[in-house]
Amino acid sequence: MTNIELVNLKKTYPGGETPVLNHLSLTIHSGEMMALLGPSGSGKSTILKLITGIETPDEGDILFDGESILPIAPNKRGAILMFQKAYLFPFLSVEDNIGFGMKVRGDNAKTIRAEVRKMLDLIGLPGFEKRKPSQLSGGEQQRVALARALVLQPRSMLLDEPLSSLDTEVRVNLQEAIRRIQRELGITTILVTHDLNEAMGMADRVALLLDGQVAAVDQPMHLYARPPTKPTSRFVGITTFLEGELKQGHLATEQGTLTVNTNRHQADSAVFAIRPEHIRVQKEPGQNSMAGLIAECIFRGDYIEYQVAVDKQTSIRARVPMPAPLIEHGQQVYICFPPEYLFEVEPN
Repeated sequence: MTNIELVNLKKTYPGGETPVLNHLSLTIHSGEMMALLGPSGSGKSTILKLITGIETPDEGDILFDGESILPIAPNKRGAILMFQKAYLFPFLSVEDNIGFGMKVRGDNAKTIRAEVRKMLDLIGLPGFEKRKPSQLSGGEQQRVALARALVLQPRSMLLDEPLSSLDTEVRVNLQEAIRRIQRELGITTILVTHDLNEAMGMADRVALLLDGQVAAVDQPMHLYARPPTKPTSRFVGITTFLEGELKQGHLATEQGTLTVNTNRHQADSAVFAIRPEHIRVQKEPGQNSMAGLIAECIFRGDYIEYQVAVDKQTSIRARVPMPAPLIEHGQQVYICFPPEYLFEVEPN
């Protein structure tokens, strides 16, 4: 198991006006899976390229167990990168694909066969030794690519959106398989993804990258429920922000005064947020309620999504879990913000 430290990394590509990574620092603990989540261009894949030696940082350092890996040749760093595509050798069998790296390393044939069988059991494909990649499904090919990476016993595993091209059911099954194998082997893993659900479901911790820096890092449940800022809140699906003057546990907004849970007693401006699934839509007024009209009503299977117009400038998005009665367009409702789900965020 390996502790990975990214220290003050800066990287600007030729022709680029702004750095892709702008003095980014992050620690990935030994044996954990860290998900790097963020929009395109936020530097997620660049981090993997720097670790593997495909690219070189302009500034900063990368440490494995406290020692810099930058002077070490890429093929000796012990970091294995798994791409979106399996990139198996089409003319080799599954057995030969998995054992290819061991053969190049000079391991004997008996050892290779034994390790390949262990890997096939681990990835759930026993008996697939003699098949060719063309005889495998997309998910099975990715499992073989995973085994090919793990058989070399790397110090770290780097996953660059390896499941993005797969169907939903196959993708979910592989998420579970990769997570199980990663825990079983205890290998330090970095997962790059743009999929919020994938990051939340697979990782021990999630680092949210915005503008080349770590905007937030936390355990998935906490980052999802209570992100620290407005930009990070928006990225995890929060669209309702209530701004006003905070005084003695009350937030005075343009739409009304709300009760909030806070330790702050000094009067000051503040911004509170709430997840859409925690907002209640009802026919009668209640605590922390605002009157509005249903502007949109969309059935999304597990929940109904409402857009409620509070005034000409303000629209609130709420998700009401099923089963729930359908409230049609144009009807007056009250949207309620339970104090226990309101949390303060930094504006920037």
